[in-house]
Amino acid sequence: MSTLIISLPLEAVSAQTEFDFTVTDDGVTVAQTGRARAEALPFLNKPGDLCIATAPLRALSWHAVILPEGVAPGSTRMRAVLDGLLEDKLLDDTALLHFVLPPIFQPGMTQWVAACERRWLAMAVQGLEAAKRPVSRVVPEWGPPAAPLRLHVTGTVEDPQLVVCGDDGVGMLPLSTAVLEGLEPIDNISAELALVALATQVMRRPVVPLSQAERSVQGVASAWDLSKRLQMRNLANRGKLEWLQAPRWRFTRWAAIAVVGANVLGLNALAWVDEHQLLVKREAMQHLLTRSFPDLKIIVDVPLQMSREVRLLEQARAAPAAADLDVMLGALSRALPAGQTLKGVDYANGQLRLGGLELTTKEASALTGSLKAFGYSATLDGVNWLITSGKL
Repeated sequence: MSTLIISLPLEAVSAQTEFDFTVTDDGVTVAQTGRARAEALPFLNKPGDLCIATAPLRALSWHAVILPEGVAPGSTRMRAVLDGLLEDKLLDDTALLHFVLPPIFQPGMTQWVAACERRWLAMAVQGLEAAKRPVSRVVPEWGPPAAPLRLHVTGTVEDPQLVVCGDDGVGMLPLSTAVLEGLEPIDNISAELALVALATQVMRRPVVPLSQAERSVQGVASAWDLSKRLQMRNLANRGKLEWLQAPRWRFTRWAAIAVVGANVLGLNALAWVDEHQLLVKREAMQHLLTRSFPDLKIIVDVPLQMSREVRLLEQARAAPAAADLDVMLGALSRALPAGQTLKGVDYANGQLRLGGLELTTKEASALTGSLKAFGYSATLDGVNWLITSGKL
């Protein structure tokens, strides 16, 4: 199992940003180092391979807080609580920052919380995702603050810097004898390879050579994930992304794609069959209309045109139709409740409008039911009843 460790820069990530990277095959020794743009970083595709980013010391600030009981890491109140606790300790607006809780949450006890600029971290994570180098975690380069005290000399010979990491916090100071005077005696001291001699001379203590690549390999053992619950992140769950992209699931992915593709093809086939059957029925109806009434040249609405032509034939042959006035009045006389008289009758276009009917609910229900049996519909239109035939 190999791990690609990408060192995030302090500046905002862009398409031209180059990243320092380290590859380790066993999690202990360095197998490869280099510097490249995101799309040129080594691509690991073996089962179990990981891609982890490290956040530089200067990008983070660490704050000791006591979180109240009853506020869980996923609680909607957590952000408001952190804003209140850290507002006076931070120089930046808390709305622009991303806060990270410790992996083991212990309310009511003093704990360290990391803070960084949200947009900077999100742009870095999204930039790597866009280059198909998604990171499973983002760990701090140094931290969290914890005993025993550790010192590390980094920077250049012209501008050496001393990293101090202990239970009081994490920081970086210029390397000088004045700074060392305020520190307790310590044996846990390391330095970049080019600074070992200078660090030994200034500190007057044994110094362990530790390259940036070796430091990166050690840092990935941290249980912290700075990208957890990061807003503006393309994918909220790195574990799901790793599962989705892991080579050992390749056949599962192809099987899922095949199942989805088969379903899509099946649905398209069913839709085509339904559309074809509807087209066949439509053509059959048009053929029936043109064969029965050859004088029709333009076909717009087959059912409506068929009904009108049949009605014209009935009228030409003097055959009574359901929409004729006498036929409608005959049906009405049989359906009208006893004792009812009409005060007004208006007939037009196969519709009969009746005025003066004063029916109870029971009588109205009986009237509509009787007319329905004769093939008519009766509806109340204001104070009048409207009778229409279903066979226009």
